[in-house]
Formats: sequence, structure tokens, C-alpha cells
Amino acid sequence: MENNDVSNVTADTKDRRKKLKIAAAGGVTGGHLYPNIAVLEEFQKQYDTEVLYFCVSGKLEEKLLPVVHPEYKRFPLQVRGLKRPVFHPENINRVADLMKNSRDIEKKLRTFKPDFVYVSGGYVSYPVAKAADRIGIPVFVQEQNTIPGKANITISKFAKKVFVTFSGCVRYFPKEVHQKIQVTGNPVWSKDGVAQVKHPAVIIIGGSGGSEFLNRITLEIAAEMPNVSFILSTGGKKVEGNVPPNVELRDYIDNMYAYWRSVDVAITRGGATTISELIHFNVPAVVIPWEGATEGHQVINAKMIENEGLGVMMREVEYSKDRLVSTLYELINKGRKFEERENPAKKIVESIIQEISNVRKDLRT
Repeated sequence: MENNDVSNVTADTKDRRKKLKIAAAGGVTGGHLYPNIAVLEEFQKQYDTEVLYFCVSGKLEEKLLPVVHPEYKRFPLQVRGLKRPVFHPENINRVADLMKNSRDIEKKLRTFKPDFVYVSGGYVSYPVAKAADRIGIPVFVQEQNTIPGKANITISKFAKKVFVTFSGCVRYFPKEVHQKIQVTGNPVWSKDGVAQVKHPAVIIIGGSGGSEFLNRITLEIAAEMPNVSFILSTGGKKVEGNVPPNVELRDYIDNMYAYWRSVDVAITRGGATTISELIHFNVPAVVIPWEGATEGHQVINAKMIENEGLGVMMREVEYSKDRLVSTLYELINKGRKFEERENPAKKIVESIIQEISNVRKDLRT
């Protein structure tokens, strides 16, 4: 198995490697944050890398990065996404906050002097990318979903490269940027290790914020499947009702890669990062897309699991206890391949190095 632990790089090896400075943004949810960590860690394996991460105050990245990468410099931002519609009265204050933060971001970038800026979408990415572009720092952007967010579409117009997960995503970008787009797949954050589970084991993941719907149906199906162990990541949400003895509750799982390698089946939402991880680790799954996702992208993402032959998509309105129980037993009995695919993070790192080596000629091999 490939060793993905950047902590194994010795001080002596680090001293001999070429230095690289990266400023990054993308967070609030694991869907934006985890792919970024995957790419940054790939850079760390190859270069003596110094990272500045722009975090949204109080959100996931500000909590997780000090734990998994205390060596990263962090710069907290007091920003909030714009409400819809765009003329919502609260947006006046939110735009003012963005403008103030833009000045702070530009000042920090001038001080840090990164070789490039790498962003993965969401409302924190645009002010960071735009500030970098204003002062001549190369920008690279990565889109996880089948339907790109508005921030990434805007960033794509001045970015050096645009990395997308799915080929079907390309048509949503302006035609003039198509030549800059590279279909790489979605980077997967992974380290060595497996989880100790009692087989057959089913893990339920409702995204980094959890899902009340998945929490509820887990209790229903677990009561009907006493011979199966369930690991339910609640996202910190309160679980209402009697919890069967075969259900383990976890507020948050920060080593998902270990569980993907270990469980027999997963029940998940249809976020792009979750779908990419299921495919990367070849995990059989029942994907129940969140119906409130922007432009229905979770439904489109979820169909990828069916296309890969890994499992099925089940809409919330299609759910019945008997149907889900039957589907889970079918997937458990079918078995799974405990093997991993190549991490798209490698392709992204290679492409960025190729691009910036036009300026940093010392990076050429």
C-alpha cells in the first residue's frame, strides 16, 4: 500500500528538496477542504513546502487544520457567503465584509509571497483568488462537482489552470477557458491505516455536517439487521429515538480513509468528495442525495456510483425500510474489492509544477 504520510519525510531529506510556498483556500465543508489537503500533502511529499491557508473563522478548516497540519500558517477571515437572491438586503453587509477582507488578503499575500495560489471553490475562494490575480500571483482552481459553482466559474477566467472531477463539468464553463481545463478526478485525502470494525459493517456518512434524515433511517434499518454493525457519523446532530445495540454513534470521523478501507458497505449523501472517495476506495454504496443541494448536483454526482457499478442511488422519496434493508444485504453478499485507485492529486501537482516551472526554472527535473 502506498505510504501517504508526509510526516515520514526526514529533516535531512527536507533540507535537500526544493522549496515551495503555497497559499490555499477552500473549506467550510469537508467537500472543499479534504481535496485541498490531499493536493497540499502531495506537494509536501515532493517539495519542502510552506503553506498559508485562508480559513473561514469558526468553520471546519479552522478546527481541523491545527490538528492534522499544525505546521500550516493559518489566516482567519470573517466572511459569509451571499444570500439568494443576490439582491437580498443582508448582502449589503456581506459585500462590505468581503471588500474589507480582500484588502487584508492582499496584504497577507504580499508578505507571504507564495509561488502560486490554489483554491477549491466556495465563498472564501473568490476573494483569495482575486487578490492574488491583482498582484500577479498565479492562480489554480479545482472544481469537485458535476455542476461548477459560480465562484469557480468566475475564477476560471483568470486562473492558469482549471482542474475538474468530471468531464461533463467542462460544458458549464465559458468556452474561452475550455483550453485551460484538465479533467483529473477529485483528489482524495488519504493516509495509511485501517479501522477495526465488526463485519459485516455499514458506515453512514451525511457529510461533515451530518444528516437528520440518515440519522433517523439508520435506527430503523439497524433494528431490522441485528447481525450487521453500523457506524453512524452524526455530524454532531442529536439522534432522536432508541439507538439499537449494533449502532455506534460518532460525532465526526477525521480518518475516513481508514473506514473506507475497512467497511463492507456505505450509506452516504451525494457530495462530490464523498462520491470520489467511494470510487477511489471501491466501496459499495447506497447514495441518497441531499435534495437541497445547489442545482441538484448531488443527484448527478450520485449517478456516478451506478455508472461505476459500485451501488445504487436512492432518492429520499423512494426510501422504504424494506427496500433499503434488502439492498444492503445484496451489496454485503456481493462483496467488495479492497483495493485503491491512483489519487488524482498526483496529476494536479504534476500539472501545476509544469506550469510554474516556466518562472521557477529550478523546479524543472
